Amino acid sequence: MNAPRQIIKTSNLPFPVALWDDLASVDPFRAASKAGGFYNQGVFTIDFLNAPYLIDTAAKCIVAPEGCSKVSLNKSLVLLVYLFTCGKTEPPAPAGRLVGPMEIPGGAMFFRGPHALPTPPLAKAFGHNSQALTEKALALGAERESDPKALFKWQVLPKIEIALYFDEADDEFEAFCQYGFDAHIHFYLPLDAIWALTNVVTAELLISGCPFTNVNV
Repeated sequence: MNAPRQIIKTSNLPFPVALWDDLASVDPFRAASKAGGFYNQGVFTIDFLNAPYLIDTAAKCIVAPEGCSKVSLNKSLVLLVYLFTCGKTEPPAPAGRLVGPMEIPGGAMFFRGPHALPTPPLAKAFGHNSQALTEKALALGAERESDPKALFKWQVLPKIEIALYFDEADDEFEAFCQYGFDAHIHFYLPLDAIWALTNVVTAELLISGCPFTNVNV
């Protein structure tokens, strides 16, 4: 029996219709293959944060399994841009090594001010309770990382891996939190979509009604 699903039409969001037009301009079978997903009769299937999402190009809607958080602007942006980029370009294989946000080409200029990565809410919410962060991260499909500097690692999309570096607060220092990324992430997502992806992950980690965040999924 198929699991119930929620259907979100991006026409109900402040969403650039051009992203659907962009996706329609590429070979869907090639895009699905390069992205690590599937395509059948106008519908892409892509695993995103450990859950299968359906991208229906005819209906211009994104379908998520029941129980997942809402499919909002950031999730839609990440999924459509990821598929389009995989169909339009020849992205190399994932690098298999992690870099910080400032090491991504253009990241030092982009990830500032309004586009700073949304890590302060995580540091504030879990600064004295890393066990709660661990439970939420594992529920999202994260793996504990052997690298002592990285706490978790996710295969957020079939060709994109990210990590979370986290040090709990103590009497001397505030909590430290930062994202790491596969060194080839910029071949799959532009900088604004990488920023949107971190907003999705941050919001998912905070989704249980934490009072400290206004981050949108």
